Amino acid sequence: MYRAFHLVGHRLCPYVQRVAMMMAKNNIPHRRTDILLDDKPDWFLKLSPTGNVPILIIDDHKVLFEADAICTYLDDLSWKHMLPGDAYEKALHQGLIAIGGQILSRTADLIYRDLSEDMVDVTLHQIHAQLEIVASLHKPKPIAERDELGLLDMVFATVFRPFPLISLALNRDIYAGFKYLKAWSQDLAAHQHVKQAVPASYLTEMHSFVLQKSGYLAGRLQMIPPETTMLAKEDTSNVISI
Repeated sequence: MYRAFHLVGHRLCPYVQRVAMMMAKNNIPHRRTDILLDDKPDWFLKLSPTGNVPILIIDDHKVLFEADAICTYLDDLSWKHMLPGDAYEKALHQGLIAIGGQILSRTADLIYRDLSEDMVDVTLHQIHAQLEIVASLHKPKPIAERDELGLLDMVFATVFRPFPLISLALNRDIYAGFKYLKAWSQDLAAHQHVKQAVPASYLTEMHSFVLQKSGYLAGRLQMIPPETTMLAKEDTSNVISI
């Protein structure tokens, strides 16, 4: 029987999403509390060794932190293992997951740190190079043919999720030249565990979140009404290739 689990995170955080998808897939009962990243409560700061989300509180007194560690713990509890059984395929997935983490870091650069169009261009070039590696090594079958999500799917579901908003804001098609990756992103976006890991208003909430920052992306989003971001979804047909 599962223990008492309490997931503490943020509504939009990709690392929290990863844990939420893992718990949903394995039908792990838990309660969830979302906090504000700019106004973290004292009780959270006392529990989180790093001050970052997510944390997983177990039986009201044990605390795990860092999404990778939490997911490994949850995977060990379940018979539905999230990485392939074959040693080579498992290692390959782990390498691709590491690249997914690098893309998430570059996406954070776009949101928090890139202050000019030139800086954005450099970051998009880095993302493009990382996507090229993924595209060359991974051609996933449709999820319907595989029955379930793996950890690699969960990581890249979070990688792909903000791309429609970024593409719309910058008028750049991040998926240009990556037909299989775009199909994978659309397949993932339709899966119930992926959809349920964030609020239905994710794109408009992300729009508002980015607007609070001072980067180039925020300036671009100021020209786009929040209600139109929901139209973006996975459709990048009206933006140019990067």
